[in-house]
Amino acid sequence: MGFLDFLFRRGPRQGVVLALGGGGARGLAHLGVLEVIEEAGIPVAGIAGTSAGAVVGAMWLTLGNTREVLKRWKEFLASDFPSHLPEVRLTEEVSSRDNLLLSFAQRLQQGAQVALALHRRGLVEHEDLERAVAFLVPEARIESLPQPFAAVVTDFATGKAVALTRGNLRQAVAASSAVPGVVPPYGLDGRYVLDGGVVAEVPVEEARALVPRPVVAVDVGDLPDPDEDPRRITVPRVLMRANVMTHARLRQVLVASADLVIRPEVWGMHWSEFRRLSEAVEAGRKAARSCLNRLRALALRRA
Repeated sequence: MGFLDFLFRRGPRQGVVLALGGGGARGLAHLGVLEVIEEAGIPVAGIAGTSAGAVVGAMWLTLGNTREVLKRWKEFLASDFPSHLPEVRLTEEVSSRDNLLLSFAQRLQQGAQVALALHRRGLVEHEDLERAVAFLVPEARIESLPQPFAAVVTDFATGKAVALTRGNLRQAVAASSAVPGVVPPYGLDGRYVLDGGVVAEVPVEEARALVPRPVVAVDVGDLPDPDEDPRRITVPRVLMRANVMTHARLRQVLVASADLVIRPEVWGMHWSEFRRLSEAVEAGRKAARSCLNRLRALALRRA
């Protein structure tokens, strides 16, 4: 009997539901949180994830423990993934051993794709994202997972969050990770959807609807740098800072109804810095350990 099977046999009368937020590479901190939860023997009654949170949550439920998830991430980061993706040309600064996400993130930072983007639906094709997801997430049906799971997406037409709780797991995770302007919206069940982080960066409401247990939100979103030099203000910097402020305020509203909020100190880490895996995971561990007693108490609370 595996570790997750052991926890899940306790049923929904105990445990917590995790709301894993989006944040690109900062989402790797979720692994540190999950590792501490494993070590403490705290049952997980369900997981709702947005973007990076959906990726990590899906990996954990299918691979069985954080050790296997970390192993898969390290294999991904060490692979020659971009060499099989001819549509993404590598710059001189990116070696053939860097993964697709790192490669493309650097191109975005340098502005190499701006002109092209004005005439395309996205800078990364669905197939590219789906190959990355297939490398990380085993094939499965959401309804066949050991515990309830929701990959949260945004309905392109209505602007509402939608929780995908049935169907192909990889497809749901890819749709939840379709960053606006980077990956085209996905057509699912008669509607177009994209990254859930647009309106539900930390999916507390969706987690609460998944299982009637206390909700633990893990917020890995960015915060404005208080030490940024105002003398270096440029139009892009102002726009980026305003966007960070908006999302930070939205997350405050979203997590207000959570029973516990865990905030790993990954602020300032760029969403593309996946090579900082160890640093992000350690930040998650530290944050989870600091509230371990509260986690244990919530897991035992009566529904």
